[in-house]
Amino acid sequence: MIHALLFDLDGTLLDSRDAVIDAVAHTAEKYAPGHFSREELLGRFGESFDDFLAAVAEAAGMPDKKEVLDDYFAYVRENHEQHVKLFPFVREGLEKLLAAGYELAIVTNKQREFALAGLELARIDHLFASIVTVDDVSQGKPSAEPVQKALAELGRRPEQAMMIGDSRFDVLAAVGANVQAVVLEWYGPEEWQHAVPDYRFVDFEAFVGEMLTVKMQGGI
Repeated sequence: MIHALLFDLDGTLLDSRDAVIDAVAHTAEKYAPGHFSREELLGRFGESFDDFLAAVAEAAGMPDKKEVLDDYFAYVRENHEQHVKLFPFVREGLEKLLAAGYELAIVTNKQREFALAGLELARIDHLFASIVTVDDVSQGKPSAEPVQKALAELGRRPEQAMMIGDSRFDVLAAVGANVQAVVLEWYGPEEWQHAVPDYRFVDFEAFVGEMLTVKMQGGI
């Protein structure tokens, strides 16, 4: 039976895809102009920022990615409020899931500083028993390590958890950790070529409704 729900942050709970892509595009264009199209950036949404910005540094012929990372972080700090917009029904839905007895966690490729700031600004930080960021692991998603760390912090086995996200990085991390994978298709349906989620929902209200029904029936 499912007891723990592990949530990605950007593109899953926060409607932040455009703001994140804008920050990455700003940095990429500054250091490697014309090298990355917006379509490519959208395709890489959900990837560890460290990994992507390392690719920007490499494209720019810079042996050290620190300057690129520092520039990206500075831009995000200046524009952070653009990243903090909850999708519809997220706060209410999380509260309902918590009240129903589910344990909630965050598993994100975002840096801890920005993840915590976003959760606090959205007024949902108090709902999560575990928050695992890219700063807390040696490898971000699609590695299974962040999911496994959240499970360890919650004291749950893989079969007792679901990973809820929006990208292939979330699905691959879930598959690697042997937990069920759920995708919220806020930005429309995708063709899943790398890994196939166990469940797909069009929005958060549909997902919450299903999980509350499951809880009442004692299923999954």
